[in-house]
Amino acid sequence: MRTSKVQFLKAQAVGTTSALQIGDTEELVLKAKVLAVQRYRSRFFGNEGSFKQDDFPLFQQPIPQLLPETKVNSSFFHEIPVIRVRAVKIGGIATSSVVQVGTTKRINSDIRVKHIRQLPRTASQ
Repeated sequence: MRTSKVQFLKAQAVGTTSALQIGDTEELVLKAKVLAVQRYRSRFFGNEGSFKQDDFPLFQQPIPQLLPETKVNSSFFHEIPVIRVRAVKIGGIATSSVVQVGTTKRINSDIRVKHIRQLPRTASQ
Protein backbone atom coordinates (compact mmCIF):
# COMPACT_ATOMS: atom_id res chain seq x y z
CA MET A 1 0.00 0.00 0.00
CA ARG A 2 1.14 3.50 -0.82
CA THR A 3 -0.02 7.04 -0.13
CA SER A 4 -1.77 8.76 -3.05
CA LYS A 5 -1.33 12.52 -3.43
CA VAL A 6 -3.25 14.30 -6.17
CA GLN A 7 -2.63 18.00 -6.70
CA PHE A 8 -5.45 18.65 -9.21
CA LEU A 9 -8.26 16.48 -10.54
CA LYS A 10 -11.17 17.62 -12.70
CA ALA A 11 -13.89 15.24 -13.88
CA GLN A 12 -16.71 16.52 -16.05
CA ALA A 13 -19.01 13.52 -15.56
CA VAL A 14 -19.04 10.26 -13.63
CA GLY A 15 -21.51 7.72 -15.03
CA THR A 16 -23.89 5.41 -13.26
CA THR A 17 -22.23 2.71 -11.13
CA SER A 18 -18.79 4.22 -11.80
CA ALA A 19 -16.04 5.13 -9.38
CA LEU A 20 -13.53 7.95 -9.10
CA GLN A 21 -11.21 6.65 -6.41
CA ILE A 22 -8.19 8.30 -4.82
CA GLY A 23 -6.41 5.95 -2.47
CA ASP A 24 -6.32 2.22 -1.92
CA THR A 25 -9.33 -0.07 -2.11
CA GLU A 26 -9.75 -3.70 -1.21
CA GLU A 27 -12.54 -4.38 -3.73
CA LEU A 28 -14.69 -2.50 -6.24
CA VAL A 29 -17.96 -4.05 -7.44
CA LEU A 30 -19.63 -2.12 -10.26
CA LYS A 31 -22.78 -3.38 -11.97
CA ALA A 32 -25.41 -1.93 -14.28
CA LYS A 33 -28.28 -3.22 -16.38
CA VAL A 34 -29.58 -0.73 -18.93
CA LEU A 35 -32.55 -0.83 -21.26
CA ALA A 36 -32.68 2.17 -23.58
CA VAL A 37 -35.51 2.81 -26.02
CA GLN A 38 -35.07 5.50 -28.65
CA ARG A 39 -38.09 6.54 -30.68
CA TYR A 40 -38.29 8.59 -33.84
CA ARG A 41 -41.32 10.47 -32.47
CA SER A 42 -42.07 11.29 -28.86
CA ARG A 43 -44.81 8.81 -27.97
CA PHE A 44 -45.37 7.65 -24.44
CA PHE A 45 -47.46 4.61 -23.59
CA GLY A 46 -47.22 4.98 -19.81
CA ASN A 47 -45.25 1.81 -19.08
CA GLU A 48 -41.80 2.98 -20.20
CA GLY A 49 -40.23 2.75 -16.74
CA SER A 50 -41.05 -0.91 -16.23
CA PHE A 51 -39.90 -3.91 -18.21
CA LYS A 52 -39.54 -7.59 -17.58
CA GLN A 53 -35.95 -8.76 -17.68
CA ASP A 54 -37.27 -12.18 -18.74
CA ASP A 55 -38.19 -10.61 -22.11
CA PHE A 56 -34.51 -9.95 -22.85
CA PRO A 57 -32.13 -12.96 -22.73
CA LEU A 58 -29.18 -10.55 -22.47
CA PHE A 59 -30.08 -9.83 -18.86
CA GLN A 60 -30.39 -13.53 -17.96
CA GLN A 61 -27.16 -14.89 -19.45
CA PRO A 62 -24.37 -15.63 -16.97
CA ILE A 63 -21.33 -13.40 -17.20
CA PRO A 64 -18.21 -15.35 -18.25
CA GLN A 65 -15.75 -15.53 -15.38
CA LEU A 66 -11.99 -15.26 -15.66
CA LEU A 67 -9.92 -18.36 -15.10
CA PRO A 68 -8.51 -18.68 -11.59
CA GLU A 69 -5.31 -16.77 -11.10
CA THR A 70 -2.09 -18.75 -11.35
CA LYS A 71 -0.06 -18.48 -8.18
CA VAL A 72 2.95 -16.26 -8.81
CA ASN A 73 5.33 -15.44 -6.01
CA SER A 74 6.37 -11.82 -6.20
CA SER A 75 7.79 -9.19 -3.94
CA PHE A 76 7.76 -5.42 -4.34
CA PHE A 77 9.74 -2.72 -2.61
CA HIS A 78 8.62 0.84 -3.27
CA GLU A 79 11.63 3.06 -2.64
CA ILE A 80 9.31 6.07 -2.53
CA PRO A 81 5.99 4.84 -1.09
CA VAL A 82 3.97 7.72 -2.54
CA ILE A 83 1.98 7.94 -5.78
CA ARG A 84 2.20 11.58 -6.87
CA VAL A 85 -0.13 12.92 -9.55
CA ARG A 86 0.21 16.52 -10.67
CA ALA A 87 -2.97 16.87 -12.73
CA VAL A 88 -5.72 14.73 -14.24
CA LYS A 89 -8.47 16.02 -16.53
CA ILE A 90 -11.25 13.59 -17.36
CA GLY A 91 -14.02 14.24 -19.87
CA GLY A 92 -16.15 11.42 -18.57
CA ILE A 93 -16.11 8.08 -16.81
CA ALA A 94 -18.51 5.73 -18.57
CA THR A 95 -21.00 3.42 -16.90
CA SER A 96 -19.43 0.71 -14.74
CA SER A 97 -15.89 2.11 -15.14
CA VAL A 98 -13.14 3.09 -12.72
CA VAL A 99 -10.56 5.86 -12.60
CA GLN A 100 -8.23 5.30 -9.68
CA VAL A 101 -5.04 6.70 -8.26
CA GLY A 102 -3.94 3.96 -5.90
CA THR A 103 -4.22 0.21 -5.56
CA THR A 104 -7.21 -2.13 -5.87
CA LYS A 105 -6.92 -5.82 -5.11
CA ARG A 106 -10.12 -6.88 -6.92
CA ILE A 107 -12.40 -5.21 -9.46
CA ASN A 108 -15.64 -6.80 -10.60
CA SER A 109 -17.35 -4.74 -13.28
CA ASP A 110 -20.49 -5.89 -15.09
CA ILE A 111 -22.58 -3.92 -17.59
CA ARG A 112 -25.36 -5.03 -19.91
CA VAL A 113 -26.96 -2.63 -22.37
CA LYS A 114 -29.93 -3.33 -24.63
CA HIS A 115 -30.56 -0.39 -26.94
CA ILE A 116 -33.77 -0.49 -28.96
CA ARG A 117 -34.38 2.01 -31.75
CA GLN A 118 -37.95 2.38 -32.93
CA LEU A 119 -37.75 4.12 -36.29
CA PRO A 120 -40.48 4.65 -38.89
CA ARG A 121 -40.63 2.13 -41.71
CA THR A 122 -39.30 3.35 -45.05
CA ALA A 123 -41.07 2.78 -48.38
CA SER A 124 -38.62 -0.04 -49.27
CA GLN A 125 -39.56 -2.13 -46.18
